[in-house]
Amino acid sequence: MPLASSPAKGSSAPTDAATTGDVQIHVGGRWVAGHELGRRANEVLVSHHGHLVWVDREAVRPAE
Repeated sequence: MPLASSPAKGSSAPTDAATTGDVQIHVGGRWVAGHELGRRANEVLVSHHGHLVWVDREAVRPAE
C-alpha cells in the first residue's frame, strides 16, 4: 500500500469535506488503529501514534 508523507503534486490542502473519527488502516497485512483527520481525492489523512500519513481510501475502514 503506498503511503505519502506530503501532499500530492498540485494539491496543497484537503479538497473533500473532512470526516473525522477513529478508523483502521490496512498496512502490511494487518489492520492498525488511527484517527481520520481529513480527505482529498482518493486519500485519507490519518494520525497514528502522532505520525500523520496520507493513505489510499481503499486501505481505510471505520473502527470496530
